[in-house]
Amino acid sequence: GETSRATSLKIDQVRNRFIAGRGVLRGILGRYLGVEPENVPIASGEHGKPFLADSAVTLRFNLSHAGDVMLLAVADGCEVGIDIEKVEADKPLNDMARIVFSLREQEEIFSLPSSCQQTEAFYRCWVRKEACLKACGKGFSLPIDSFYVSPLEESVRIQTAVCNHAKWHVLDIDVPHGYCAAMAVESLGHAFLPPTLVRVAHRLNLT
Repeated sequence: GETSRATSLKIDQVRNRFIAGRGVLRGILGRYLGVEPENVPIASGEHGKPFLADSAVTLRFNLSHAGDVMLLAVADGCEVGIDIEKVEADKPLNDMARIVFSLREQEEIFSLPSSCQQTEAFYRCWVRKEACLKACGKGFSLPIDSFYVSPLEESVRIQTAVCNHAKWHVLDIDVPHGYCAAMAVESLGHAFLPPTLVRVAHRLNLT
């Protein structure tokens, strides 16, 4: 459960952020469901994605945090995934890209003229793909190079990706400087993302 997972996190800062994040999550979901936070029926799927363990509830949610920022997306009647990462240019991005990105994505990222642009494109691609993986509930059990998303700036508003045999609307989320984030929402046959589909996206400071 949440308590055992929290105690397994040995680094105080990580553990405290996990506890704070779950507390905020329960508070927000409790307001949607009309129940006290401690009565929100959160369970985890096979690959760790949390969900509401009540078949009568149509709400779906997903959360992600990096550094001091947490994002929470809540959708009605469709799956949703969200990811935020702290941009760190000193990581071996070329080596990482070869492991996790498709050849097409690598070529698009590293054909950009400057290292700054390449770093930005790398993280755009990462969060867009991770959001899809989290939305379908597979996480990294599904190879991240098994589907394609555009890492380019012109795709910032919305694009469609096919991951785990399903279509997902992928869009970037505005976050503080130094971070990068994206959300994926189940398309349900819609050509565009209906504005009422995602009920809320919360940005929270965990400090």
